[in-house]
Amino acid sequence: MEQLQLLHFSHSKHPLVYLQHFRGRATCCGCQEPVYGPSYFCPNSKCSSWHCHHKSCAEVPLGLHHPLHPLHPLILFDEKIGYLEKENSTCQVCNESRNEYTYRCYHCDFNLHIKCAILQLEVEFHDHPLTPIGKTITFTCDICGKEGKGVPNLCTTCCFWIHRSCAFFPHRLKVVHHKHPLHITHSSLEFHESDSRFCLVCVQKVDTRYGLYYCSKCDFASHLNCAIDWRNREDINLLELKDEENEDVELDQSVELAATGSSM
Repeated sequence: MEQLQLLHFSHSKHPLVYLQHFRGRATCCGCQEPVYGPSYFCPNSKCSSWHCHHKSCAEVPLGLHHPLHPLHPLILFDEKIGYLEKENSTCQVCNESRNEYTYRCYHCDFNLHIKCAILQLEVEFHDHPLTPIGKTITFTCDICGKEGKGVPNLCTTCCFWIHRSCAFFPHRLKVVHHKHPLHITHSSLEFHESDSRFCLVCVQKVDTRYGLYYCSKCDFASHLNCAIDWRNREDINLLELKDEENEDVELDQSVELAATGSSM
């Protein structure tokens, strides 16, 4: 099968190659956050780095019209390549200046980080899109459980809000300590707040009010950061593992039917 490739404005030397299940250690060139799952990277060994992107960050348009700045179109800009004075590079939403991709209006010195410009964010482990609220506040993330100041992404249907970085946790992964894949979940789905759980990777208590990785078949729980740590993750094709799981389920069902038939 031919690999999907992308010629990216920030790395014109080589095309970036698409990888559905990225399991390495990398920071996204676009948003400066850790990369998990679907991504684009440069496979050329002569490059100083893999030049890795989240799929969503690599595929943002080069220009857009945004409702926060309707007067002029905004042009995609890489702060690491083109130098701007700090006062001219501050994002109008988060009020910060970082080395990440920014949408910029040169006429007005108006800037939006790509993650602040997103009107809706699709998350693998949540049924509804999340919307950035458009201003910096202090809040507690419903996935990582950490309190901090930032721009939360909110689901108004579920009153569920998270850091943008937490939206990129993979929905499903495999750790070396367990034979089945783990699924990300949180208290509203599987647990009661009174449940006492221990991470079976680090053997420390897990707060079930927030996100964790879980195997319901074996009652195996893990902290988010323990499960995504490259030292604990297993490099395996999850699609093939899913096929094996389906075969095991079908075998179990056949055994149960045979046992039921023999007892009648």
